[in-house]
Formats: sequence, structure tokens, C-alpha cells
Amino acid sequence: MPQYSFGQAIPVTGPNNGFAGTVSRFGERVIDARTFVPYNAALNLNFGDPAVILPNATGGYYDSVADFVANATSNIGLVAQYFAGMAVREVKTQLTYGAGLAPGIQMVGYYANLQMAEVLERGSGTIVLSVGAPNAQAQVYTRVVANPAVPAGFVGDWETNPAASDLFTSVLPSGVINSATLTLNATLGAYIGSVVSGPGIAAGTYVVSGTGTPGAYTVVVLSNALTQTVTAGTPITFSNLVALPNVVAHTGFLDSNNILEITIKVRNAA
Repeated sequence: MPQYSFGQAIPVTGPNNGFAGTVSRFGERVIDARTFVPYNAALNLNFGDPAVILPNATGGYYDSVADFVANATSNIGLVAQYFAGMAVREVKTQLTYGAGLAPGIQMVGYYANLQMAEVLERGSGTIVLSVGAPNAQAQVYTRVVANPAVPAGFVGDWETNPAASDLFTSVLPSGVINSATLTLNATLGAYIGSVVSGPGIAAGTYVVSGTGTPGAYTVVVLSNALTQTVTAGTPITFSNLVALPNVVAHTGFLDSNNILEITIKVRNAA
């Protein structure tokens, strides 16, 4: 058995970050409780998942980003606006246990349809990072379009450091004011649902349809008409991810379970 000198320090980044959905810092934080009402009643809001708030006359209700996007492509344009925060982990009674579970495997708890769910709307918490190798203060994203080139990413996850095929700029499109059509270089990686930004393009605009092969469209139709003429050479950005407003990696340390600590700096939900 190895012997260690008295008072040996454990490195700060030595232990794991814990379980997904854990509130990780004391101090200023906002946690709110609302009913989880998914479009697909069979889907859950896993602890640590990104959540959106859907407004109504009684305070709104929560949904997962994954269910929200799966319900309608048009919801992609609302993800940043409706983003609420991170589903908070709770201690819940396990009524049944799966057989043959290997020791050390993390089991993910969740909120089911019509259960009251708690969401961290401001503060720091731990999440499962699907894609990325962030430094502290790196922008955090959620995926809204699957990309075959990034198989680890899935719709409604948490990601950092977008791949070149997930976030790229074209300087070749052309378009006319009041039209929703852009002509592209066919080598670009745009898909239906890809978020589009640039001069004359309203926030939340996404690709509705395309001509040619997905991922190599020659022409795309946008969800919103251009507000100004876009000439050849105008830079237009396409993304299969949505940058979550004011959400960053807190430490940049990713543990062996891909748990990352993030900080939601500003409350996006009321």
C-alpha cells in the first residue's frame, strides 16, 4: 500500500464534478418550479437537461429542448428566446431497480410528464457535455439539427467548441430584399433547421427547405424574408447549434463522466 506524506494536497481538478443537474455553487442563484408539459407525453426532462419555458396565462410551463425542437421545426427559431435553464437534480425514491447494473454507472433521474420540475434559471450547475473541450468562459450551445459528421451530438444536448461542419460562414450567397431564397455554394453543410444569421436576416431565422442534397444544398429557403438585398460576397453564418444566451463553461474541467460545470450568468426566463 503506498504511503503519502501528511498533509498532501489533492489537486483541485482531481475529484469528479458530481452528478448532472447539481447546483454547484453557493451565492446568487435562481431556481423556479413549474409543471413539465412535453408535447410527447412519453418523453422526460432528464436532470441536467437544457429546458425551455413555454408562456401561458398562468406562469408558463417547462419543456426539454429536445422535445420542443422535435415537435416542430419552427420551434428552432424560439430556442434562444425561450431558454430557461438547467433541470435541477432532486432526490427521488427509486421504486424499481434495473437488473444487472454495473457498479459505478450513473443512473439519470428525470421529471416525467405533468410533474413539477425545478430549473436553475441563474447560477452554476453541472451538465453532461456531449461535444467539446472547453476552457473557462467558453460559450455553451445546444444542438437543434443532427449532423452526421458529429455523431456524438444529439438534438437538445449541451455542447461547446462547435465543429467546422456545425458552425460556418459562407461568403458566396446572393438574395433579394423581401425574398426568402439564398443561392449557396453546394459544398456548404446546411440542413433543414440550420440557424442562419447575417445582414438582412432576422434573429431566429432557419432553413425551411433546400434544393439538392442535404448538407450540400445549392439553394435554401429561409423562414423569414430578407430585409435587405444580399449581394454575392456578403458573409452569412449557418449553424446546427443555438448559442444559449449568457451561458458559459465555469471552469473548463471535464471529468471522466463528461460532466462539466456551467454558469447561467443572467436569468433568461421571467
